[in-house]
Order: sequence, then C-alpha cells, then structure tokens
Amino acid sequence: MKNITLLFCLALLGACSSNNKEVKTTDGATVVTFNDFEAGGGWLSDPTLIVKGQAHSGQYAMVVNKDHEYSLTFNSTLGMLSPRKFKKLRLEAWAYMPDANATGNLGIQVMDASDQKQVYGDGISFRTAVKKYGEWVPISKEFVMPDNITANQHLRMFLWRADAQSEVLVDDIKLSIVE
Repeated sequence: MKNITLLFCLALLGACSSNNKEVKTTDGATVVTFNDFEAGGGWLSDPTLIVKGQAHSGQYAMVVNKDHEYSLTFNSTLGMLSPRKFKKLRLEAWAYMPDANATGNLGIQVMDASDQKQVYGDGISFRTAVKKYGEWVPISKEFVMPDNITANQHLRMFLWRADAQSEVLVDDIKLSIVE
C-alpha cells in the first residue's frame, strides 16, 4: 500500500509540473485544457464515467446515461487559466448520440468562490449541434464572458445528460481562450 501511495504522489507531482509554454491554435487562441480521456483510468473518483471501446480517438470517452446525470467535471480558477482577464472562450469536442432518445449539454459555468453562486452559465446543446446519430460529430461554441468575472472565480465544464434515455458520449474536449 505504501508503494502505491508513493507512486500516486510521484505521478501527481509530475502531472502538476509545467514548462509554462502556452499552446496556441491556428487562429491564435490559447488552449487552456485538452482531454482525450486516455489517461483517466485509475485516476477517477468514478471510473464508470469513462467508457472503453467507443471513442472518437484512442480507446476512452466520457459518458452520461440514465445512471449518471453528470460527467466528470473540469474545475479551475479563472486566474489559473490565464494571468490576464479574458473575454471569450471556445469549447470544442466530439459528440456521439446513438439515437433520437439521446440528448445532452456540454456546459460551462463560472461560479463565485465565496458563495458558490453561478455568475455565468451556458453550453452546447447536443439537440441543436448534433444532426447525425450513430457517429462522432464535431461540436463547438464560443462564449462571451461577463465583465464582472474575477481571477478567484471557478470555471466548471461538464457533460449533462439532460433527461436523455440513451447514453451520450463526448471525447477530445478542448477549451481555449480566444481573447
């Protein structure tokens, strides 16, 4: 058990290291997070939120279904995402809806750190963005942040089932600061 704990601590320490190099997209946006869910196995509080075998890339994708209303949640302070205040975010991902009984929402929220009240919330509605069933479809949306955001507020990103009867999958999520 001590060896497992030591390995976990070393891996976590390595994952926290940074070379402080910004990753830019072709249009100059700064990528703040990307996840293809390949490194999630064993690190998750609930491994049933990741499925193997039906991914857009690699082997793993994030899932919500009748047993899981919400997916894993990305959570970071705005100040950790950028040292500068930003005005616009772009959220990109690949979505999979198997049939007409599926729907979902890839959402973002800005939450106040002191009282956990939502300052801003929006998302990508799969019902609107996904036009083909049974195949992976790229989805994206840009979000204009309110002027009153602060560095200590938290940005959360998650997949919500939105009362779907069938499972909904998402893979290769990328969040970028546009301006």
